Amino acid sequence: MSTLSRRTQAAVLVSAVVVGYAGAAAYTALAAPALPVAEDFGPGDGLDRYVVTADSGDAAGLLGALEALGGVENAQRLSDGRALVATAELSVADLEAVDGVAAVERSPEVPVLGTVSDPYWAQYGWNLENTGTNAYNQAAVADADADATDGWAVGTGAGTVVAVVDTGFDSDHEDLAGALWTNPAEPCGTVDTDRNGKAGDCHGWNFTTNSPDVDNGAQGTHGTNVSGTIGARAGNGRGTAGIAPDATIMPLVIGSGSGVDAYLGAEAIRYAADHGADVVNASWGGAFTGAPLEAVRSAIAYAGSKGVLVVAAAGNDAGNRDTQPVYPASYTEANLVTVGSSTASDTVTPSSAYGATSVDLFAPGNLVATTWNDGGYRLVGGTSIAAPHVAAALALYRAAMPTASIAELKQALLEDTDPVAAFRGRSVSGGRLSLTGLAERVLDSVDYTFTGMSAPAGVVSPNVAVSGTTAPGTFSVTLGLGMQHEGEVWAVAGAEIGLDGATVTTGDDGRAVFSLGARTSLDGLALRPSVSLGDGRYVLTVQLTRDGAALGGTRAAPLLVGTAAEAGPDRPADGSGTGGSGTGGSGTGGSGTGGSGTGGSGTGGSGTGGSGTGGSGTGGSGTGGSGTGGSGTGGSGTGGSGTGGSGTGGSGTGGSGTGGSGAPGDGAQTPDTDNGSGTGGSGTGGSGTGGSGTGGAGTGGSGTGGSGTGGSGTGGTPPSSGTGTVTYPGVGEFRITSITPVTVGASGGTRVRVNGQALPSGARVRIGDSAAATVVRSSTTSLVFTTPARVAGRYDVTVFAPDGRSQVLEDVLEYVAVPAAGATPAPDGGSGSATPPPGGSGTAPGGTAPGGGSAPGGGTAPGGGTAPGGDTAPGGTAPGGTTPGGGSATPETRTGPDGQRLVRSARLGGIPASLWAMDCSVSCRGLVVGS
Repeated sequence: MSTLSRRTQAAVLVSAVVVGYAGAAAYTALAAPALPVAEDFGPGDGLDRYVVTADSGDAAGLLGALEALGGVENAQRLSDGRALVATAELSVADLEAVDGVAAVERSPEVPVLGTVSDPYWAQYGWNLENTGTNAYNQAAVADADADATDGWAVGTGAGTVVAVVDTGFDSDHEDLAGALWTNPAEPCGTVDTDRNGKAGDCHGWNFTTNSPDVDNGAQGTHGTNVSGTIGARAGNGRGTAGIAPDATIMPLVIGSGSGVDAYLGAEAIRYAADHGADVVNASWGGAFTGAPLEAVRSAIAYAGSKGVLVVAAAGNDAGNRDTQPVYPASYTEANLVTVGSSTASDTVTPSSAYGATSVDLFAPGNLVATTWNDGGYRLVGGTSIAAPHVAAALALYRAAMPTASIAELKQALLEDTDPVAAFRGRSVSGGRLSLTGLAERVLDSVDYTFTGMSAPAGVVSPNVAVSGTTAPGTFSVTLGLGMQHEGEVWAVAGAEIGLDGATVTTGDDGRAVFSLGARTSLDGLALRPSVSLGDGRYVLTVQLTRDGAALGGTRAAPLLVGTAAEAGPDRPADGSGTGGSGTGGSGTGGSGTGGSGTGGSGTGGSGTGGSGTGGSGTGGSGTGGSGTGGSGTGGSGTGGSGTGGSGTGGSGTGGSGTGGSGAPGDGAQTPDTDNGSGTGGSGTGGSGTGGSGTGGAGTGGSGTGGSGTGGSGTGGTPPSSGTGTVTYPGVGEFRITSITPVTVGASGGTRVRVNGQALPSGARVRIGDSAAATVVRSSTTSLVFTTPARVAGRYDVTVFAPDGRSQVLEDVLEYVAVPAAGATPAPDGGSGSATPPPGGSGTAPGGTAPGGGSAPGGGTAPGGGTAPGGDTAPGGTAPGGTTPGGGSATPETRTGPDGQRLVRSARLGGIPASLWAMDCSVSCRGLVVGS
């Protein structure tokens, strides 16, 4: 049970009395009678369904002729103007013979996503509140649940409508009495008063039979299971309770037994959006393609335009949805929430699908007690049952946050999940559904606004305005400071933070606590901490407490200082940038233009101008390239060179470096990485007869620290080794033109950009055979993703479209080990000696440390040196841990570019890469990151 649960126990009990579902009495009621596990979901209707296209483009005029055919059960018009015909006897040829029919195709049937197994005698209720002993035939861990009673302290879903797009309902079930939706625009009967073409749709619609019969008889079992999970009534002395026990259920039938129709699913989602649903639950799916794929996607987008969220089950094939799409789970619409199934011990249910970028969260779904359409109950498992937990939870969020946008509701849901190790890397949130956060939002509604989060190096004073409502008490605030270094965020220890005349030094956790005294409200509370910071990308965290109890989650925002502030969000700030180069194209009767390059800039680093070679042409002309030297504080810049071109010397004092080369043939390429070096690729411009070839331009990145040298290559032929950029001549179906950088740290967290001319929107990325990358943004011309952790080696990068198409960039991404401070660094930044990657030229990324000395920390490479903080290098004491023989633990540390003491932090290291996409230079709300 969470802290809030204990703190608000009295409030919860009062609320539970109101809904009649309190504590031990509830579990006693649920203990008898014992329940079997569901064996199946009843029979299907045995009908085939076909989509008919009319010669005229609208099949409305064909419905009469189609229904008059012997063997046709029903025919109905679809939203796109075609007709759906259900028949047990007719074939495609029979339907094509009807006058006015242009085409006939089979409508895909997909399975509902429940699972069944052998019968068990059950004890149940763990999904609502897990005591550790009330989950039968599975291990149970207390509080591995949805925290339902915490949510009920806020509300039980009254006034909200959840559309169950499924196989049916049981309007006679005693635990669903009062849950059935009533259409305010149409009474029951035969008159279509609301003029939607569905006479008598007073409680929903059966699209399968094209009738008002929403129960669907014995064929409606699965929909009844889902409905009970959402809205089984509490306090009636019967069976179980749903997550939203006072929500209204809108049953929309699209199938029978264990299967549903994809086209009818699209129709039902549109109906729900048009008739007042707040949330749609879709516990079904399959790998269908073509027109049905677009029909369902379009319906979900339409629901989003109406402010309706759609919840989809992830699937029960134990598959990775990042690489094995199933729909609707794998759509990327902003109003879609995809759910995996969790067990009573907070693990992934063995059959549940997962996906680091495609499954939003997990929810209870293993042997959950719910309603059955014979008036009784069964234990049902699968993502079919996990999804309605989330749909019901969103109904509670909607009731508590009536003015929130769908984006805000989805964000709140994901922010409030309980983080669970088993779900990290297997879902977007890394957590399991919890309603505790909703209670905190309502009972203690605290919000933060960050301003002034971009500043020159020196004394930095960001502003944090606090707003919201809370009870009087004694308040304090915990401020945390982290810094991005070597691909992750480390705690900054020993920093002196000032606030309201008090100065507190951060500990190894990067945090400092300040007392705010007694307050009666949050009105007018503004925090203006001050701290001296050098160039870099920092994270500021804020956590308010009242009487020692945290108010909401910890909020984090990016704090960009010095050159990082100039680069802005999603720009490199922990490494070096190099200039680009280009070779002019050639053409017979054409012209060629030389490439241009701009030197990178860096503090303590160096930048070198790019080079350009004039193009050539028979009867044509050639223009020399130009190069501009980079500049650096304490660094140096070397002028670029060009055949027929010009070079301008850079400025700076100290170390030196050689400019890299830029990607040709597709315009400027700007590396977009969070750390390490951004090195331009190189190549040769295109050629053509009677045409023209233009060399590409490359722009170096900027960074703090090391310097680097670009590799070399020829446009259209990717080099076989790791360099800053690999270029392609618009290869494959996605016409990919470049990827940068291609050398990344093994610990993950490097931001990589893929450029192309026909990239799929909503793309997903896999590294190697199994590791999903986190996509930050995706468009038809640019795809940015963050690398997952992988062992050192070379890997394919596979780009997937939502419809399953893919393109492989073979052996393009090289993972290198990130050493301890004082050791030879990986080629993604830092200082010290490094070896050039195969196929590279000149000095490898990393170069020689400014001043000619060894890397910061004074240590030597792994295998014989001493790591920072006194830890022995590999083979001795593990950083941050204990010796194999039981020695004491010491924190793993690094020395920052300005001498900061950086301490590895699981809390800060887990901050998602999406934080860096936030622009807080003017104003932002930050990101909730837990405690």
